[in-house]
Amino acid sequence: MYPSAHLATSLLLNEVYRGDRASAAAGAIVPDLIDKTLAWLLGVTPSGRHAAHSLAGAGVLTMATAWLAGPERGASFGASYLCHLVGDLWEGGHVPWLMPFRKYKHSERRWDLGITWRAVLLEFAGMVLLARLTARWVTEGGR
Repeated sequence: MYPSAHLATSLLLNEVYRGDRASAAAGAIVPDLIDKTLAWLLGVTPSGRHAAHSLAGAGVLTMATAWLAGPERGASFGASYLCHLVGDLWEGGHVPWLMPFRKYKHSERRWDLGITWRAVLLEFAGMVLLARLTARWVTEGGR
């Protein structure tokens, strides 16, 4: 999935169980923020889906968030994080679930953006949903 679609689906899930919105937003973007930065900008990992896209990465970062920010925020962060990983699978991507306990083959292509009409429509739907959620939160007074 792509950024606005990740964020929108994670925040929508968060609305269902009334979690912390900021933590949910962070959980939705952290896997890409870490892995894409390490692969594309710094060139230290072989793929834009590496350790932060694994269950171990999700677990460690969720526990750290819960420890630093409290269990409610940790739960919102963790649920959105896992939603991001599942969303990557749904879009046809590869997720290294068991890294570092299992080796994965990675493509040599670092900048595989894979822009298709389906992806553009998904991003558009995500942006519309984000706009609607934001408008609702503003009318609620930002709670």
